[in-house]
Amino acid sequence: MLSVKRKKVSEDIASCIMSDVVMPFYQPIIGVDKTVIGYEALARRWDAKRHAYMGIDFLLLDKNTSLHIDIWMLRSIIKDLPRLAEKGAGILSINLNPMPYSVTYQNLLQMLLLQAKVLEINIWFEVLEHTLLDDKQHELIEMLRALGASIVLDDFGTQECNFLRMMVLPYDVIKLDRSLLLQACRSSHSMRMLASLVEYLQRLGMQVVCEGVETLTHIDVATLLGCDYQQGYAHAMPAPISHLSELRGHIS
Repeated sequence: MLSVKRKKVSEDIASCIMSDVVMPFYQPIIGVDKTVIGYEALARRWDAKRHAYMGIDFLLLDKNTSLHIDIWMLRSIIKDLPRLAEKGAGILSINLNPMPYSVTYQNLLQMLLLQAKVLEINIWFEVLEHTLLDDKQHELIEMLRALGASIVLDDFGTQECNFLRMMVLPYDVIKLDRSLLLQACRSSHSMRMLASLVEYLQRLGMQVVCEGVETLTHIDVATLLGCDYQQGYAHAMPAPISHLSELRGHIS
């Protein structure tokens, strides 16, 4: 049953790509002074039944469909770079799919980095905590780092603690999963543990992003944790680039 559902979703997404209805939405990344310092690019597809752009569950897609979306997204993001620079974006965070060995995909990654450097936008490439990496994928990541990218460990805390991963592959930024924030809101013990973890990561030279900030309480807790950045609906919803002018600067 799951394979049938996966096939149906993949076919729907493939149809969306051919119809030009998959597009990047950008969610602000907020600094400690509550100003927008950058954005994360998120893939969204048009849902004709709901008459709205919806998120995409990549876990339900086959590798080829995921690759097609990644290539489509990179081409769209590259086109958006000048407008993002005009809006003062200092950081652009993008999901990295290190799995496919695609020359087109890797060339687009390099093109993105070169154009972003000219526009003085720092590129973050996010790698999910549970993604298995072999030597060839490590080489791709280190090549991107050598070209100026920062490597981000995404959804940290959702799987079993993988300190070996962090020892083998140095990360520049750690994105705390929303579940850690929610747990810190429940007890002083959890709060102390997470605050100590944030401090520990920062002592090792990594920056920390608190994701899933959806309420004023979450903002306060993320601030008390000492995170370098915050991201979530409490600050701003993801939006197409045409709407980002409304989000520039201070978020109240």
